[in-house]
Amino acid sequence: MKLNNVLNKKMLAVFASSFLLCGCEDFLTNDHPTGITDEDFWKTQEECSSALGACAVWPGGSYYYASPYMALMHMEGMTDNMHWAGNFKGEIAQIGNGTATATTGGYVSDFWSDFYKCIRRCNRFLEHVHSAYFINENERERMIAEAKTWRAWHHMRLLMYYGYHDGIPIVDKSLEGTEIYKGRNSVDEVLDFINKDLDEVIAITNRDVFPWVFDDSRRSRMCRSYALMLKIDVNFQFKRYDVVKEACKKFFALNEEAKSGGMGYELYYDPDMSNDYVGRHYSGMFTYVGHKNKEFIIYKNGAASEAWFRNAPQSLSGQGASGVLKSLVDEYETAEGVALKDLPADERTKFEHDPLCKPRDPRLYATVIVPNDNTSISGFEYKPFEDGGANNVGTVGAVKTGYILKKFLDEQDRPRPSGGSLIYPYYRYAEVLLDYVESLVETGEWQNPDVEKYINMIRNRAGMPNMNKAVYNTQEKVRELYRRERRVELCFENKRYWDIRRWGIGNETMNGTALGAYNPATDNYVRLENRTCTFPKYDAWPLPQDELNSNPNIEQTSGW
Repeated sequence: MKLNNVLNKKMLAVFASSFLLCGCEDFLTNDHPTGITDEDFWKTQEECSSALGACAVWPGGSYYYASPYMALMHMEGMTDNMHWAGNFKGEIAQIGNGTATATTGGYVSDFWSDFYKCIRRCNRFLEHVHSAYFINENERERMIAEAKTWRAWHHMRLLMYYGYHDGIPIVDKSLEGTEIYKGRNSVDEVLDFINKDLDEVIAITNRDVFPWVFDDSRRSRMCRSYALMLKIDVNFQFKRYDVVKEACKKFFALNEEAKSGGMGYELYYDPDMSNDYVGRHYSGMFTYVGHKNKEFIIYKNGAASEAWFRNAPQSLSGQGASGVLKSLVDEYETAEGVALKDLPADERTKFEHDPLCKPRDPRLYATVIVPNDNTSISGFEYKPFEDGGANNVGTVGAVKTGYILKKFLDEQDRPRPSGGSLIYPYYRYAEVLLDYVESLVETGEWQNPDVEKYINMIRNRAGMPNMNKAVYNTQEKVRELYRRERRVELCFENKRYWDIRRWGIGNETMNGTALGAYNPATDNYVRLENRTCTFPKYDAWPLPQDELNSNPNIEQTSGW
């Protein structure tokens, strides 16, 4: 108890000093504590463990009450998958509809300072960890590997949000004096720095230091598979496809080795053989049925705890803040594997007016509650166009689009809408397969057998037929199929925002009227807002004005 009290006091002193020194200056402010504090603090393994914990920041899935306040599920409102109607986090709607400015604030300014604070903590840890006494040297090496992985993750998020074309400042040490006024490093320089940190830890073969993945009780720790997943993702987002291909091959090989010890990743299949519904394998992943399954690579416990409260309508004890858009609903193929855009005009119109008119891709039913659905939630029939109804799109607290986001809703959370414990996946094994497929397609290897193999694995798991090779028989057509598959498989998992930018389709997808469900009373679709996002401006966010005012060496993001 006495040791814990001392430790807590020491940690409080370190972080209070950090907070006070960074409170009125920019993100790169030197927060080096006084010499007395450092001499007193970096003594033991336990103190280093506490300091490492301050480096670790995973975002939330649903709304999250701790810095950096990220809610990746809701941030889909920045894409053509969702309309955001919440009375909080208005910057989501502004980025989604093109009205954001350099002074928008919220996420747009908070992420910049929050992630750089975490980088500073990582650097200070790495600079001091060698002075502490460790009973087990493997633990010291493990913590160093974790800190480097966290530093790479934080740089990665900053590069993607603020430096997509311009780069960001690399911070690889605690800064002093005028060092805090850093300019941007180029995108390639930042990618090389991130890859260097990740490659160093991926190369660790001592399983006692950095295993493929830790057991469930220590699953939040960075590990070799997490680092390799981050390497795949960061290079993928910047179209370094050759790097991605090699990293994916390494992931597959190491994962096969790990499977022999029961620690590998694989596509999730519901083990309940008494249920013969083919769509259960996909839908179960995002409920308590498939909680902590082997498909999820990196996830956070409880990160989707408020999914019901934020996404369900007020009639079901929610807020109705998120609404699915017609653009996404129309992407789901017929059960026979035909894209709606390839149907005759009159038949396509039937599906657009009534998504339930004929069987569709089971992932639609797992993801969206459409008008007149009476099977998704017990005792509930969705009537978004019923005059005076509680769920009419014009009613306060109702979902405004006429399409309810069902993914991550579990009826166990119905009596405790803001107190669930659902996890949220940041990365899962299906994404590795899809990343590899895109890398093959975009480097001219669209006829590689792995393209068909992995697309079919994901489609079949969802209850869909194999890709039709008579239709998808050119690079352009395979790309079309792959992109549709990626969108419906990974929607609301923080992937679409980046796909729009990587594929360069922002001007096409993020402009014009955002539409919801078809209203038979008006013979028209719900019209939500006019979107006017200009790309490549909206590929990245503007820097906070405070940063520009205080740092003479940094320039505003291109277009802002």
